[in-house]
Amino acid sequence: MQAKEIMSTPVLTVTPETPVRDAVQLMLGNHVSGLPVVDAQGRLVGVITESDLLIKELAPKPPTPVAEWIGPWLWLERWAGSHRKAEGRTVGEVMTHNVVTADEETSVHVLASRMLRHQINRLPITRGREVVGIVTRADILKVFLRADEDLARACRRIVDDYIRPPEEVRVSVSRGVLTLRGHLLSPARRGALLRDLEGVDGVVSVDAVDLDYAIPERVSLGGE
Repeated sequence: MQAKEIMSTPVLTVTPETPVRDAVQLMLGNHVSGLPVVDAQGRLVGVITESDLLIKELAPKPPTPVAEWIGPWLWLERWAGSHRKAEGRTVGEVMTHNVVTADEETSVHVLASRMLRHQINRLPITRGREVVGIVTRADILKVFLRADEDLARACRRIVDDYIRPPEEVRVSVSRGVLTLRGHLLSPARRGALLRDLEGVDGVVSVDAVDLDYAIPERVSLGGE
């Protein structure tokens, strides 16, 4: 499953000139924790999040003796950056500029990995620099709540396309756990099938203890 299949659209956005107060009201009114920031041409230039707003409220006070152990210039640099956010009245003054994004073809697994790696809750989905959707952690979690029947059908399609006579694989799913029983012609084919099935969105784990790769006796070898 890809980003374009689970993203929310149309996307609520603000501009760098939007007053911070208006952005907060928009976030609260729509129950979102962040908003993409776009320029006049609709191109993504940043995001404003709850974290940016907390920095505005909790910015450090002017220099104290702490400067003695982290270095006065380093402290002043950090203080100046936070101070700018604290004093900011527009979104452009408090937003985060370095935005983590994904495109429409990005898989759910990559989206989840990217969110965890960057410790973020929302990913703007872009086409070029245009924001076309938003994916949240909740959107990804819904994928993994996929109904067992739906998941079993998807896995059976993969199995049916993969196996060849005299191979036989039976599929069942319970609470996202995929169970496979049967036989394949080689360890390599068994491993390849397992890799494909483990990548199916919604599969929590695969139980293949009863999926053998021994060649059944009825298969003739070498023309015998």
